[in-house]
Amino acid sequence: MTRILPGVEIQVIKEIVPQQLNPSGVVAMIGTTEKGEALMPTHVSSYREFADKFGSSEQHTITKDAKQAFQNGVFEVVVTPISGKEGAKASLVLKDLKNKDTVKITSKKSGEAGNSITVKIEAGSTSDTVKVMVKDGDVLEMFDSVVMDPSSEFYLVEFINKNSKLVTVEDFKSSSKAPNNNPREVESNLSGGIAGVISKEDYEKALEMLESDPDIDMVVACDVTDPEIHALVEAHCKKMSTDAKNRIGLGTAAKGESIKDICNRTTVLASDRFALVAPYGNLGAVAGLISRLNYYESPTFKALSGISKLEACYTPSEQMELLKAGVIPLEAQRGRGIIVVKGITTSKEQISVMRIADHSVRGVKSIADLFIGTLNSQSGRMALKGKITEFLMRMEREGSIVPSVDGKEPAFLLDVYSSELDFAQGIVRADLAVRPVRAMDYIYATIKVEA
Repeated sequence: MTRILPGVEIQVIKEIVPQQLNPSGVVAMIGTTEKGEALMPTHVSSYREFADKFGSSEQHTITKDAKQAFQNGVFEVVVTPISGKEGAKASLVLKDLKNKDTVKITSKKSGEAGNSITVKIEAGSTSDTVKVMVKDGDVLEMFDSVVMDPSSEFYLVEFINKNSKLVTVEDFKSSSKAPNNNPREVESNLSGGIAGVISKEDYEKALEMLESDPDIDMVVACDVTDPEIHALVEAHCKKMSTDAKNRIGLGTAAKGESIKDICNRTTVLASDRFALVAPYGNLGAVAGLISRLNYYESPTFKALSGISKLEACYTPSEQMELLKAGVIPLEAQRGRGIIVVKGITTSKEQISVMRIADHSVRGVKSIADLFIGTLNSQSGRMALKGKITEFLMRMEREGSIVPSVDGKEPAFLLDVYSSELDFAQGIVRADLAVRPVRAMDYIYATIKVEA
């Protein structure tokens, strides 16, 4: 509408500012833990936090890999415990002064680890009370002057459940009257802790739980050498890459596995979305190293921390055989320590090249999401192209994408367009080609923005 009276008209336009990208280097780890809720992905940013929430016993598969990852500077670990079927926690039923069942004490640890916990009951410091002592290795918890009276602030069940990090207590509601329902003096270990049998279905459920987390950059099935589980991880990573939640799976060779058998693994699992590490026992360290590096840095010839020796030492010819098969070999080199010989996926693509491509796709998608509903005009599409160009130029300044050596081909190509049919359906496409550093050619992607 045209103004008739003289005056000043003000129009405020908010500039679209791309949101902060999800961090690179977040590692999801699937396996067993000493404690913690099964199939509940939990972010931890230090090994101390991991040990507090999930325990430090290296009998469980995630613990060793998580420790190695933090020793090598991992940004963050998403712990996803699995417990398997028919597992049981260790427990002990206490008798009262009338020899009736009064309480059941159960370990917070999963499986056989809880069998090492000792419970000692003796007379409390005040009359008609008991003292409960719970010990696990060097950890001792003491609860004095507790009673089996639900109305008391020192009610044994609630008091221990609230304050213990080792056990939980269940009241069996003994028919004995107080104080005869207090546990009688005894000293005994918990028993009956059995590790659950982990199946393929448990890993499938854990991977499903990780689908809703956009931050994950790598996925590790801890201490798993089964090719079927590796295939599940690879399929998960490939599926997530279609929604710009790009991630790479990592697996390990088996203990004592021959070079021939290791190489045969990549015959059926050659993928840009999976990397296989050999020898056995160092998967967490490699994941931590890749996480610590900038997304455009290669892990090739980088040293690992926290590892004193390798399970197997490969000769130069064996290393070459592994590299030709798309396996990441580790080597102990004088003056360097234990290093990654070459950081490649099972398809022989550089891991750094894939991470650069993933970063560019994530960045373009995060920008395109902000333009949904504004692309029904040429000016809106030009604005989208301008913001994406700005993001890609920043990547070029970082050195993650580069022009050809002769300068004839640029670091990236970009086209934002909409055909007549696309326009009628509310679709705009962004064709993207980036030239990652250390790559031989462009990597192409098409981002579809649909209103």
